[in-house]
Amino acid sequence: MEEKILDFIMEYAQENEGVPFQVIEENFNIVMDDKLKDIISDAIWDRDNVSDVIIESDRYVITCFED
Repeated sequence: MEEKILDFIMEYAQENEGVPFQVIEENFNIVMDDKLKDIISDAIWDRDNVSDVIIESDRYVITCFED
């Protein structure tokens, strides 16, 4: 399940400027509390192509390295 969430976030981030927490909550039927936001942020950072992850009040902003 965790990998599906991360894959979804990364795909969404490539097509959009940010990844709203509400979109993640609706797609996976979860509640994004502060602890879960931090855990997911750390997991996103572990991806090889990620250069920056910002947790805003309502979304993640993810920057990836250029290919």
